[in-house]
Amino acid sequence: MKSRSVFLLFFIIGLFLFQITVTYGQVQFEIDSVKKLIRTESDAKVVVDNYNIISDLFTQSDGDSAIYYAQKALDLSKKIQYKWGEAEAYFILSFYHDRSGETEKAIEKLEKATSLFTELGDSSYLIGCYNNLGVFYSYGTDQKKSLEYFIKALNLAKALNESFALSEAYSNIGTYYEYLREYSNALRYYETALQLDIENNNQDNIALSYLYLGNINLKLQRFDTALFNLKKAQEFVSQVKDLYRQAELCINFASYYVETNNPDSVNICLESTQLLNDSLNYQTLEADILFIKGELFLMLKKYAESIRIYDKVETLYEEMQIKDSYYDLYQSKAKAYAGLQLFDKAYELLEKAYKTDELLQPGELAIALGEFEHTETVKEEQARLKLEQELETQKQENELIHVRSKLKLAIVSVALLSLLLTLFIYMYLLRRKYNNNLKQNYNTIETQKKQLEKNLKQLEENESRLKELNATKDKFFSIIAHDLKSPFNALIGFSDFIINNPEIKNTKDFEELMHGIYQTANSGYTLLDNLLEWARTQTGNIDHDPQWLFLKEEIDHNVAMFNEIARSKGITIHIEDIGDQKVFTDKNALNCIIRNLLSNAVKFSYKGGLINISIHSNNDFCIFKIKDFGTGMNQDTINELFKIQNTVKYNGTADEKGTGLGLILCKEFAERNGGKIWVESEIEKGSTFYCTLPVKEIH
Repeated sequence: MKSRSVFLLFFIIGLFLFQITVTYGQVQFEIDSVKKLIRTESDAKVVVDNYNIISDLFTQSDGDSAIYYAQKALDLSKKIQYKWGEAEAYFILSFYHDRSGETEKAIEKLEKATSLFTELGDSSYLIGCYNNLGVFYSYGTDQKKSLEYFIKALNLAKALNESFALSEAYSNIGTYYEYLREYSNALRYYETALQLDIENNNQDNIALSYLYLGNINLKLQRFDTALFNLKKAQEFVSQVKDLYRQAELCINFASYYVETNNPDSVNICLESTQLLNDSLNYQTLEADILFIKGELFLMLKKYAESIRIYDKVETLYEEMQIKDSYYDLYQSKAKAYAGLQLFDKAYELLEKAYKTDELLQPGELAIALGEFEHTETVKEEQARLKLEQELETQKQENELIHVRSKLKLAIVSVALLSLLLTLFIYMYLLRRKYNNNLKQNYNTIETQKKQLEKNLKQLEENESRLKELNATKDKFFSIIAHDLKSPFNALIGFSDFIINNPEIKNTKDFEELMHGIYQTANSGYTLLDNLLEWARTQTGNIDHDPQWLFLKEEIDHNVAMFNEIARSKGITIHIEDIGDQKVFTDKNALNCIIRNLLSNAVKFSYKGGLINISIHSNNDFCIFKIKDFGTGMNQDTINELFKIQNTVKYNGTADEKGTGLGLILCKEFAERNGGKIWVESEIEKGSTFYCTLPVKEIH
């Protein structure tokens, strides 16, 4: 096993050497090409732009050359009063100073760039400046100022529809939820950023988003998911050819292997990272490498060695003036001293950790985040009201068009009847002479009459269909107006109460309020997700892509999503032996069915209850069954299920809210995939939901 690890180490080192050589070769070719252009260029502004291009190219490989060319661009820009070139040079210099650990210089240069871009009215670059200023200030104690910059970047990116910068802003705000240990909110923002990156095929940001997701899932102890995220990040890092990003990836892999107790793999990752940083020479990376080494020694119970490494890390943090990392450093250092039985020293370090954390003012940060979320909620509500107004206007316009169509039809009908009458009189007077022509015209009239009747019948059918669609739409708006509004009102009420009563954070009521916020937000999000899915089925815009799926994988994936909620109610979810049963169905539809049925089972189960998942299959269908032993339903309630006109609304055993829309979606998706859904239930004996899924391809 040891020889195999050594072989793997040399293989990875060789691979990175090859990547470095290839990357340097490609970058050097581009740099040489731009230098040739500079030698023949007479326009000083173009020369400045090319200096900045060369500096940007050197940033990934040669920091000294990067700052040299950026400085040349800066000096020449000032000389010729070329403000845009000056601003870009400051921006690039700030980027270099950041990676070199020179935070004060980075902030100084970036603030100058921000001032110039503001003067020039370059909003796109301003977004980048705000995002980076937020990052730089996050190293110090003014975390609120950092968050304010991130929020400014997000608002400006939304206004300009800049998806690249918007993704970065979402990720940066997610880091603050991660710092406050609100990992579920951090995960939500990271996933939103990733979705934006994937939609716009932004490979560099995709790699970074997967790194964030890998790190947060590692903190949530979701090791399989964390490893999956890191491997996805690896795919995209290899495409963007950013050596710094490759080093970050190695550091994240090392952290994963520390958490999963794999010292050999930690060493391999550290060797690879050190190899990359030997060419980059960034203090921030050096600090990260040393910190992971300290964690490795701590894992191996080499406490004295780990303390020696942590001391070096602390020195680097002091040099770089990085304040936000002291908490983790002191926590780890305290564990090392505790391992040496030096408990007084360990306790002293824990006190330093908490004092350092308080310097970052987490309370003010939480308030600022709450205000931000409240503002976002208000904006969404305003957008919803605007949409409702636009829909109402469109409805009125449609009704007006319908009335005009009827009027035109009546006029055409009268004209046609008048014409037919005239022709009839004329043909009557000439019938003896033109008997054959009269018969022919009579047949023509009969045909036109039948067509007119057919058209009138079609109009009546269309009117009936329009009324049905309006009734369905009215129901949809009713759900939005009443059920979706309620959780937002509750969230605003909870948040307002906490903001106006900061002393409640130190009481037992705070945890109950936060639990209420979480439950309400989760309920509102589930309702919104179901509403959107149902709306897409009604408009015919939902894709239907049946494929072969392993049923157990989809069940396990969805059960994992509900484990935390079930655990909070003491509910056990038992999955009978499903084996490798495959079904032929649409993946999104299947997950929607499983998710909604499982959500209902958890919602209506009592504390300490049991949920049983099983299947039975025959030649054509697999019967998927979810059984709970909760509140159950009477026959009248069962009869009203799966109907949009009479959605059934009952609160769960923990007062969870619902609209019944999820079951309607289940019915829609089951039938769309050639199956069906039904329920058996008794009051206080629980409910069993059945869903048939095809085990043969349906064309």
